[in-house]
Amino acid sequence: MSMVIPDGFLLETGTDPAEDLIGPFYLNRDGEKTTAGLRIEAKHCNGMETIHGGVLMTFADFALCAHARYLTEDQHIVTVSLNTEFVDGAPIGSWIESRSQIIRRTNRLVFVQGLIHCEEKPLLTFSGIGKRIK
Repeated sequence: MSMVIPDGFLLETGTDPAEDLIGPFYLNRDGEKTTAGLRIEAKHCNGMETIHGGVLMTFADFALCAHARYLTEDQHIVTVSLNTEFVDGAPIGSWIESRSQIIRRTNRLVFVQGLIHCEEKPLLTFSGIGKRIK
């Protein structure tokens, strides 16, 4: 099982202790594009040795907030709402990524949609609202 992290992804720690415990989560920031990444380990899996739905949802929450935080330059984003739809699973050792886009930004809120995928195979779609903390 490869534990190699793709080029351009950096470990994201120290902003949220719960995410540090569940991760490690990675980010690749390229201008206006922020991609979150996770290498699936045994600790991330359910009894079928595929990624647990709760971990996918936590990763979606991380991706939503990280994407919004870096593109708004806010100090923090806290989740107000997160909607998810499970599409498929991925086994131990897989590298998964999340692509997100900001749909709307107001003075207090940011609206985000995203897709978590494994080798272009959709795993989970999400949409959410984050509260901007300046």
